[in-house]
Amino acid sequence: MKTVTKKVADLIADGDGSTCPLPLHVIPNYMGINLCSVDSVSWVEQDDSQLVSLTIHFIPESSS
Repeated sequence: MKTVTKKVADLIADGDGSTCPLPLHVIPNYMGINLCSVDSVSWVEQDDSQLVSLTIHFIPESSS
């Protein structure tokens, strides 16, 4: 198995988002999460490319 972590900025720069198993538009359009609050997306896939897990990492809100 391999774990991959990509920053949202890198996924946007990729253009088509083919490197991420979850299309980026799903996060704001179907989950209601603003992409400005997402730091990165991590996923674990098996050697045969089956997705084991997917995690959305958020940017913590600064406490003032």
